[in-house]
Amino acid sequence: MEEVFQVERLPMAADLHTLRTTKFKTNLLAAVLQSDLSVDGATRNALLGQVLRRGTRRWPNTADFMRNLDDLYGTSVTADVAKKGERHMLMFAVGVVNDAYLGGGDEMLRKGFGILRELMVEPAAEGSGLRADYVAQEKINLRRRIESILDDKQAYAFRRCNEEMCKAERYAVSKLGRVEDIDAITPGSLAEWHARAVSEYPMDIFAIGDIEHERAVEMATEAFRGLVRRPRPAGPASTQGPEPSSEPRRIVERMPVSQGHLVMGYRTGITFASSDYPALLFANGVYGGYTHSKLFQNVRERASLAYFASSGIETTKGLMWVNAGIDFDAFDTAVGIIEAQLDDVRRGVITTTEMENTRRGLIRDIEMMRDQPSSLMDLALAGIVNGCPVTSEHLKQCISQVSVEDVMRVAREIRLDTVYFLRNEEGARDA
Repeated sequence: MEEVFQVERLPMAADLHTLRTTKFKTNLLAAVLQSDLSVDGATRNALLGQVLRRGTRRWPNTADFMRNLDDLYGTSVTADVAKKGERHMLMFAVGVVNDAYLGGGDEMLRKGFGILRELMVEPAAEGSGLRADYVAQEKINLRRRIESILDDKQAYAFRRCNEEMCKAERYAVSKLGRVEDIDAITPGSLAEWHARAVSEYPMDIFAIGDIEHERAVEMATEAFRGLVRRPRPAGPASTQGPEPSSEPRRIVERMPVSQGHLVMGYRTGITFASSDYPALLFANGVYGGYTHSKLFQNVRERASLAYFASSGIETTKGLMWVNAGIDFDAFDTAVGIIEAQLDDVRRGVITTTEMENTRRGLIRDIEMMRDQPSSLMDLALAGIVNGCPVTSEHLKQCISQVSVEDVMRVAREIRLDTVYFLRNEEGARDA
């Protein structure tokens, strides 16, 4: 069965997206505020979400708020940030039990929409600002969260490659913002930012589960009644990037590490909105997306050059990365053989087995996505941000039709932009 969202514009200038399905025991209610990714906004958004989840005007104490949710059959709430291309998403979600398991009616669904509104719109306040103790505590937590990336050297290398490759673009900004911007945020300034975000950011509300569209419209309208919003138009996310250089940039950074961390950043020229997007998914799968892919089989297994080697794509900005853990003296050799695998994809050196395994892998991934409400919402968000709604069934059909020639064509558009290598402090200074 194809999962198709019904969409309706609500009175408070928000779009409601409903997907009715009986396969889940809980219903997902979520609200997403999106804005252009920016240095000043990212840190505030990241902090704001964590402060808002601590309590509401009705339940200002975190322990009381959590106890109230537990009494509602274990209702869950989350608040966090994400980025899709150069769009920043402030996301709130409430998970409530399906009323069908409680004897019918829609009491829990109604309460769920009310909690979603409270979580997002009615924070625990103190004077003209948000609760000062929550802001202070979450500033410490956000700082630790940002700084903790140093504990995961591969994640650190990945972020540094992004920063170098996209240094003149908004995409270089981390979804969590910057440590140096945290101290200046006050309870008052965060309250002002909250009011601006709720009233000006484009808003999408999602209801996924055993929910009738008409009832969801009625309940969302009732829950958010009185909310005054004048959102700025969003439009499709920008994919603008610099002109590719004739030679890829090479950046070597040194730290006391026990293993080399290599990240190679590519520009694909293809995004979620492109008709070639399914072929790009397929090309990435053949190249490095699975254990049967060329990177794993040839770089890790046959050449024994890497402890791990894989590739992945960013679908809104049109980027691709290769991640590999290598010995310090294997840098040039590893880069050469990694590039050689992509050349093989460009030239069509692809076996029938590689094509069949990749097709099965992609279709399996899509089927797994259909079993997760959050994944279905994420696919819908990708369509919203890119201005081209796509269902999982349509994507699966497109994948089933991708040919070797399609894979070759999109692979020829992929260009290496930046090579980043994190290595130890000893050794030759040029590698």
